[in-house]
Amino acid sequence: MRLSISNIAWTAAEDAQVYALMRKYGYTGLEFAPTRFFETAPYENLDAARAWRQAFASAEGFDMPSMQSIWFGRTEKLFADEAQRQTLFAYTKKAVDFASAVQCAHLVFGSPKNRVIPDPADRVLWQQGTDFFRQLGSYAASRQTVLGMEANPAIYQTNYINTTKEAIQLIREVASEGFRLNLDIGTMLENKERVEVLEGSAALISHVHLSEPFLKPIVTSADRRGFHQELAAFLREQGYQGYVSVEMGKSEDGVDRLALLDEILAYGREMFA
Repeated sequence: MRLSISNIAWTAAEDAQVYALMRKYGYTGLEFAPTRFFETAPYENLDAARAWRQAFASAEGFDMPSMQSIWFGRTEKLFADEAQRQTLFAYTKKAVDFASAVQCAHLVFGSPKNRVIPDPADRVLWQQGTDFFRQLGSYAASRQTVLGMEANPAIYQTNYINTTKEAIQLIREVASEGFRLNLDIGTMLENKERVEVLEGSAALISHVHLSEPFLKPIVTSADRRGFHQELAAFLREQGYQGYVSVEMGKSEDGVDRLALLDEILAYGREMFA
């Protein structure tokens, strides 16, 4: 397994210091939100994106294994009407093109509030979602990328794909090489899911988020350590070769963010390297 961390955990002013910590602990990947580097309309200038990626690679040397917040700022709803769905479809294709341009092979699909389904029992609506992701999966695969479905618990104000089991079921229904599982540990913790939920489905995992509910700082208690060790052992046994990426929000004011990140990066290496 390889290690990365998402840059939503610190500010741009702290980049150089965090990059130094990443090198210190052997983190080779930087997960990122597009608007962190391109504040407005991030997907509109692919030539600029390619140039930026080349310059970043030369300066810092990190892989970019995954990008997240791909619908940041969008207000359309997946299950509202066909017009909104097509707008999101076209926008997601642009996100895939951007990811391909910056040599990022994985896009996290979270966006909980955009994917609320009016009636989870409505099979017509469910099929619309399945078709949406099947088409996007096909497009992603054609661009040598993967869209990683992330289960989001109800605490994030959504009712569509709340559990890892539901995400796996959807991925099997979609049946596309370009649509896989972004395994979110914070989701597993919030739902009290056991590692056994992944039995028989490890090959579907495209990316792993080492996270807590509400993107709080990673907890390193004895209970958490035991769960992380069990999951890491499972991933190793299954031959998972992808990235495990630390994902957390910026720490609260008054917290020494760099000291906290130093501690968590060390912990991530201990558990998953």
